[in-house]
Amino acid sequence: MAHNLLPTLDDTRTNATFEELMWALSRPGQVRELPTAGFWPLAESLLDRECSFHAADDPTLDAQMAATGARRLPLASADYVFATINSAEKLAALSTLRIGSLLYPDDAATLFAPARFGSGQRLRLTGPGIKDSVTIDIDGIDPAFWQMRARAIRYPLGWDLYLVDGKRLLGIPRSTKIEVL
Repeated sequence: MAHNLLPTLDDTRTNATFEELMWALSRPGQVRELPTAGFWPLAESLLDRECSFHAADDPTLDAQMAATGARRLPLASADYVFATINSAEKLAALSTLRIGSLLYPDDAATLFAPARFGSGQRLRLTGPGIKDSVTIDIDGIDPAFWQMRARAIRYPLGWDLYLVDGKRLLGIPRSTKIEVL
């Protein structure tokens, strides 16, 4: 007798969120629409007992993430980091994110940060997944962040970045070059 398991509404939502995460990194600079706003749906689609996270900026999110069974670790050790990038103090801490190693470049962190799309710092993105170039406007990020990122990324080493604006998501993988305009 065959048993067909149908996905629940939660399964469908987390799968759709995960798919948007993958498309966002595959097409850097293209804004994707998430099924649900905020960081929790992103964390819910990624975290499990084999992952680690850091979300010190938001105690509620931190507690939700801990309930997934994922390990809470310091920022410099975490797989997934959920943080704001709106001050020099925050920027200094983020300079310790894991960048992987030449043997294991995939052992790098993934950074999620809130931002506002459509105004602010103008950036030109080039690299894999981008035909010619893409120009985007990002606000809510300390302008010095882009220089810190440029110093930290030595492809294949570096970390991937997701910017979140409500239900909108933008991915910038470590392979993407950013020119501040």
